[in-house]
Amino acid sequence: MIKVFKELNNKFNVIYEGEYNDDAIEENSWIHITNPSLEDVQKICAKTELYVDMLTGALDSEESAHLDIDDDNTLITLDIPVLEEQQYETIPFSIMYNTKYMVTMCSKETNLVANILQKFKKIEPHKHVRLSLQIMYRIATLYIMALTQIDKKTKDVESILHSSMKNKELFQLMSINKSLVYLSTSLNANKVVLTKVARLPEYKKYEADFDLLEDVEIENNQAIEMCSIYRDILAGSMDAYASIISNNLNIVMKVLAIITLILSIPTLVASLFGMNVDVPLNNTKAGFWIIIAISCCLSIIGSVALWYFSSKRKIK
Repeated sequence: MIKVFKELNNKFNVIYEGEYNDDAIEENSWIHITNPSLEDVQKICAKTELYVDMLTGALDSEESAHLDIDDDNTLITLDIPVLEEQQYETIPFSIMYNTKYMVTMCSKETNLVANILQKFKKIEPHKHVRLSLQIMYRIATLYIMALTQIDKKTKDVESILHSSMKNKELFQLMSINKSLVYLSTSLNANKVVLTKVARLPEYKKYEADFDLLEDVEIENNQAIEMCSIYRDILAGSMDAYASIISNNLNIVMKVLAIITLILSIPTLVASLFGMNVDVPLNNTKAGFWIIIAISCCLSIIGSVALWYFSSKRKIK
């Protein structure tokens, strides 16, 4: 899927959307590509004079964030968060431009373009530096939005765990922790790239661009701090719930041990009177009920004794 954006009559418009069309690629436009084939990438690079080996990096899901400059071609690859099966992961998002064309590419459909259109009233595709900064700003805010959703989900899972200690909720916390690891790693990688971008002369040329770059760095640093805080809180919560589960197991085992001890008393009495020898009350008609009564009394005495000593230990 290819979308081509261009400013016409001081208005930002989508001039083409669909499969690759050589006639739709115009100078001073923004070309956004989603999950293209290698053949389409080669055609676009031939049309825009961008380097194929630089642009195809976004197709590799393991591509790390980096900055690459070769002649007039500038490539900025950042990691962007995506939600996959109730878990956040990150994929590369590439921004590449020269003096005439600007191309962005991602292997999956995201709502980044829609977010940019909502956030910025003025978008000028022919100003490649400004548009790159706007894209980077929205990527940083997407991390904050993702972290906010993760925090909300964490609270929902914790509220369930307060009343129910099930494996399902614990697995959800593990999935959330995995998402935070992905986001934290990508945010730190993006920070390194932003630091390199800040050194480029073209990003310091205009004050508005430099101010926007500072905003991008602030948003990214905020996301890093949020991610670090959430990871620490989640790690503490998981340790606490693990201790609670272990404590609950100890309580259950204690109760079972007490029940076993109490039941062993009538079992012992029945075993003694069940021997094939002469025993007291052997020839008495009420002997069976007397033995039952003795067993019950001994069980009650044992229960009271166990309760007393357990309560006394708790008080100490």
